Amino acid sequence: MPTIPLKGGLTIRTFQAPPTDFDPAKATANELTLYGYPKCAAQFPDVTARWTAKLKKPGYKFIQPEFKERTPRNKTLPKFLGKAHGTQNFYNWAGAFVTPPAGAKFKWVESTWRFPQSYLPGGDQANIEYFASTWIGIDGDNSSGDIMQAGCDSDVFDQSGSPHQYNPWWEWFPAGSYWITNLTFSPGDTISMLICIAADSTNSAVVFFNNETKNTGAYFQAMAPAGTNLVGDSAEWIVEALTDDGFRLAKFDTVTFTDCNAGTVSGVTVQSGSGELIDMLGSNNAEIAQSTLIGSTEVQVKYTGP
Repeated sequence: MPTIPLKGGLTIRTFQAPPTDFDPAKATANELTLYGYPKCAAQFPDVTARWTAKLKKPGYKFIQPEFKERTPRNKTLPKFLGKAHGTQNFYNWAGAFVTPPAGAKFKWVESTWRFPQSYLPGGDQANIEYFASTWIGIDGDNSSGDIMQAGCDSDVFDQSGSPHQYNPWWEWFPAGSYWITNLTFSPGDTISMLICIAADSTNSAVVFFNNETKNTGAYFQAMAPAGTNLVGDSAEWIVEALTDDGFRLAKFDTVTFTDCNAGTVSGVTVQSGSGELIDMLGSNNAEIAQSTLIGSTEVQVKYTGP
């Protein structure tokens, strides 16, 4: 189980691929530890069943992930207002968030979605990069000051050569963000992700990336940087416009997050349908991405900009 130190005090541990007949639902605690499966999932039979099915498809291939530091971006966390405030607005997030029952803390979050194609928005500028990043996360409210998130960038450039960039990534803010360089996501692929915090920890997480279309996946254990602990006060399903020296959202295919579930260590599952929506505003405060709750476990984000 190689341990890899990263910048910002982060530490990654990767795991050997399990045998083809491995069944996490029947595995011992030692076997789950050996192969890096999230211990907290065992408390939720439905989660275990879903992920066992995903990872046991014929020909499924685990990839031992390789990491590269992601280009640093400016980052500001929103201040969620909670229930009864209606749809909230933020300058670079669109999607939905949920909060746990009083006194509880989130320990896992999951979702599945079709990875979107990105396009240049109306009024694009030459030699400028535009971003549309889809992800799931735990924490993110600026009262917590941290966020553990995992997703994939769908970026587009107004230039010849390689105008698009599609990279899976993860981040434990306020430390750095990292691409997974040897796992491929392409527009139209169905992808699913799970972040699971160890039941007895606030700084150790197992992250699963799964490409259901390509039948490949990767997972690893991440340790938070010193002084950072996951609060567990919110979980999210988000399309994000990354920022550098300005605000630049790529036009993107409509994203529908399904299986939008988050759970607490005590066994309570909270679905997106009980949460709150976030719409994205552009630099002129006009709406450019709109979110909708569909049923109990789906969040749809639609581009509404120029």
